[in-house]
Amino acid sequence: MKDEEIDWALYHLLPESRPVTISALVEQCGLSREVVEASLERMENNCLIAVMGESVNLLSLSDMLMMNQMMHDSSMPVYIENGVIKAKK
Repeated sequence: MKDEEIDWALYHLLPESRPVTISALVEQCGLSREVVEASLERMENNCLIAVMGESVNLLSLSDMLMMNQMMHDSSMPVYIENGVIKAKK
């Protein structure tokens, strides 16, 4: 299975309205924890989800857009560190 196929399958297992644990995703999809964590890392790097410890949340469209702008627009006065928005100095 290609990385993109794994990401797509896991993305569609994530509930819209509440967080899910990594352990629950591993149990649902039947893949190894390492494969699931690698997929979640790719999706988080692409601003599709937020992972905080064991908890995984889908990002809303507005959150996705904001995260992408913060990551790629050097003129933004803020950045995100560990899920916290901080002002640039």
